[in-house]
Amino acid sequence: MRSHVVVTGAGSGLGAVIADELTARGRLVILVDRDALAAAGTSSELAARHGVDVPVVVGDLSTIEGIDAVARELLARGEVAGLVNNAGGWHPGQQYPEAPPEAWRRALTLNLVAPMLLTQLLWREVAEGTGAVVNIGSSGGEGDEPYGSPEYGAAKAALRRFTTALGDRADVRVMAVVPGWIGLERAHREFARLTPDEQRGAGPLIPPRAVAAAVARLIEQGHAGEVVELLG
Repeated sequence: MRSHVVVTGAGSGLGAVIADELTARGRLVILVDRDALAAAGTSSELAARHGVDVPVVVGDLSTIEGIDAVARELLARGEVAGLVNNAGGWHPGQQYPEAPPEAWRRALTLNLVAPMLLTQLLWREVAEGTGAVVNIGSSGGEGDEPYGSPEYGAAKAALRRFTTALGDRADVRVMAVVPGWIGLERAHREFARLTPDEQRGAGPLIPPRAVAAAVARLIEQGHAGEVVELLG
């Protein structure tokens, strides 16, 4: 029975908050993360909090092989009803053009290719379930100003266009939430180290629960190609 919404990058951070929000609203979820220990911990917390089973699929979405393996396991379950493409980020070391090609290619794969490929591989199952795919974008993909990670910014910009380009589809509603700087624990620490002028320039931190609520609303009643901006 196709009844579960898949949330990628759900072992911790925003993905875990999204999974919790969906579960609290009565949705069954499947957690996907490359960190098996973190995903198992989140699964146990959600099960204890909401009294439901929360399956975990472990895989690395920064490689094509990892994406394919995750999709195969999800398809074998036969439970996929929706998809939240949340997994993303970049390595905290060098960025393009100093980063070696393999490093920035992995960032492109994680932030753009994985959402596109997972959406394609799970399309039929999603169409027969909620019909909803929600991509998590970023303010890093908006605007024309310089940005610290060009590969991440380029991927997130392309992810938004990928979403809107599918706005005429009736079988699967591909949508997106584009938040600013999300107020997770590390972000609060980094924000506190900024000067007052830098804080004003960065804008207020976006509550993770606000992003999760936007995702839940899109799954329930959003329309194809819809993009929700939470930029502060």
